[in-house]
Amino acid sequence: MSEVIVPDRMAVAQAPTVAWTPLGENAILVRSICDAIPAKVPVAVDGNPRNRAQTMVLSWRRPGAEPSAATGFLCLAPAPSVDGSGTGALLIGRPGRPLRLILAPKPQPLQAFLSELADDAGQAFPSVVDGLLEVLLTGAPNPRRLRAVAMLLQTVARPGGFVEVMGRLDDIAGAERSIFLQGWTSHFAAGRVKLLISHGGLSPAHLETGTFERDDLGEGARGFFGLLEDCHVQHPGEIERLYFRGNDGWRALEVYERYVLLEPITVPGHLRDGLQRGTAPQATADKLKRASQRFDGRDTVCLLEEPVRAGIDSVTVVEGTGVLIIGWLFDPERRVGGVTLRSGSQSCAVDRLWTRVQRADVTAAFMEDPRFGPALASRRNNHGFIVFAPKLLPEAGQPLHLAFEVQGTGPAFLPLEPNRAPARRALERVLGLLDARSSTANAVVERQIAPALQAAEIAPPRAAETLDVGAFDPEAALGLVIGLDHRHRELSALFALLAMDPEARPLPIVLAAPSESFDRVGAEARRLARFYGLSVRLVAVEGVEDACDALEAGVRACRFNTVALLSGAAQIRMPGWLGRLERAYRARGGQCVASPTLLFEDDSIRWAGAWLEGEGASRRIANRFVGYPLEAVGNLGPMEVAAGASECCVLSRAAFIEVGGFARNYFTTAEKGLDLCLKLRMAGSPSLWVPDVEVYAVDDGETAAPHAGVLAQLADRTSFDRRWALAISNMKG
Repeated sequence: MSEVIVPDRMAVAQAPTVAWTPLGENAILVRSICDAIPAKVPVAVDGNPRNRAQTMVLSWRRPGAEPSAATGFLCLAPAPSVDGSGTGALLIGRPGRPLRLILAPKPQPLQAFLSELADDAGQAFPSVVDGLLEVLLTGAPNPRRLRAVAMLLQTVARPGGFVEVMGRLDDIAGAERSIFLQGWTSHFAAGRVKLLISHGGLSPAHLETGTFERDDLGEGARGFFGLLEDCHVQHPGEIERLYFRGNDGWRALEVYERYVLLEPITVPGHLRDGLQRGTAPQATADKLKRASQRFDGRDTVCLLEEPVRAGIDSVTVVEGTGVLIIGWLFDPERRVGGVTLRSGSQSCAVDRLWTRVQRADVTAAFMEDPRFGPALASRRNNHGFIVFAPKLLPEAGQPLHLAFEVQGTGPAFLPLEPNRAPARRALERVLGLLDARSSTANAVVERQIAPALQAAEIAPPRAAETLDVGAFDPEAALGLVIGLDHRHRELSALFALLAMDPEARPLPIVLAAPSESFDRVGAEARRLARFYGLSVRLVAVEGVEDACDALEAGVRACRFNTVALLSGAAQIRMPGWLGRLERAYRARGGQCVASPTLLFEDDSIRWAGAWLEGEGASRRIANRFVGYPLEAVGNLGPMEVAAGASECCVLSRAAFIEVGGFARNYFTTAEKGLDLCLKLRMAGSPSLWVPDVEVYAVDDGETAAPHAGVLAQLADRTSFDRRWALAISNMKG
């Protein structure tokens, strides 16, 4: 056909008024009649030939009509001007004579428009609608067009089968969420099928599908299974109907009223079952196979033909922190390319983080197995692993599992059943499993334990109950705070020494103890306080791991301007100790941490100031006089040091609160105290050593699990260095 030109000006006959309905913001659907019209024409909007577009025309014969009205037609046209500045006319170019149409003053509702179209088109209505659907689905969809498509499909789509089973295939890292469908049809083949989903609205999607034979269906009908992709449906229950274009027009897949809704974890198994009994083009089969290789709650590692097996000794969800796993992987031929911990959409590549450990028991167990024994050509025993997966916390309702990428096979899975435990308790349990003499233990501590403890969100200790004995003044200018841990402490000697000290006796005293031992400790403290006439506030503390936790809660349970801290591990050696510390503190304007010399029970030095040693990156804080006789310090006066001793010191309560008190991310009180003093130093309160004040500090073990003491100290030193090494390297002094 030669090109049809719409002239700029020409005389035309009286134009008919035509019905129309809007389709989105930029298009309208027009219905009219004429003598004849081609399938593709230019249309000019508002009579302006410069505002024109090409459009497809859908026409039908009108039997019995006059020749001038023998053809009915539909076409899409650009929408008229919103502001009403246009003429409301359309000029349609066609061979011979252009057709001028006047739009009705008001648009018709879509339902009424389609109803009149059906009356006029008669038997041709299905084919007209079919063509109209093709036009409406061309280009970018918009809500009005899709609403029109939905109404048309309800009118013309014929039954095409049923959906009987549905289930959501949950998202994993790097994969899109899909919906599994299974049912029957006789109107599409296996492969990639375009669909329109009715779910309150209408949206496009694709079904990657395979088919299989079913004995219960009629001739030509087959079962289908597959994954619905690229769709906006979030849950299978939203799906009302699915439309597709068959060889003989549009068809509808109805959702069976009593359809089976699968749990997400069971969907991969249904996909595997479909692939085993059905067929699909290679591209579709590959995609469905990849989707089927997801965790379905089973241990599939034990089913592998390859010499790969795995086992778990313990899985602990460290509260607010991550997951700690101890287990083993038997892989003598190195078939496993990666190991990932997953829960829902969360994942962590644990094989990049773990520390491998010797497990001779695993080697011995498989050595006698004829299936795997030959693979153990070498005597490698490092089948074990310990790993901390940071910030991965199991999602509600989502199982926790390990995924193993096995060469030539694909992923295999191992379900995990985690326990929950507080961070410090869970990590101390791991320390107890390690041989402190091995290099592996050091690697585990540095790479797993220390990072886990530093990342832990540990709730602060909390005063659960307080009881005052005597005239306790919580607002005193100076008060003493004593912190006890879970170990038994003899209070009678301490209270007697406080009562005999004229500078300490008038002071209000806070005694903080773990709530678990509060009944026993509280009863003894009340009796002694009344006997000696001391004013004491007893504080039962929840969440105590060591004396620092008790001291923290004790400081927060009073409002003293200045506090003297005394750990339960400290024992007073002489009267006047507190007065001399407090005077040294006042001499520095109340902006320091004043600490005495700490002694072992044999009067040798345990602590006599913490000092900076070395330069640059090798700089560190050291206790120079440890083990020396007391006479080694001579008659020195108060002097500034790098850090004080939290076992016994005087400091500002406001400064303590401002820096956040003791850090909880250490096993031992030594690093907790050092950390506190450095925070205070950075905030303007340096540490002061007062040599002539001497206090005993009983060295009876730092941790609640003494057997793990060496490794706990290593973990704390590693954590401390990570936090403070840069700051220490730049400190002056």
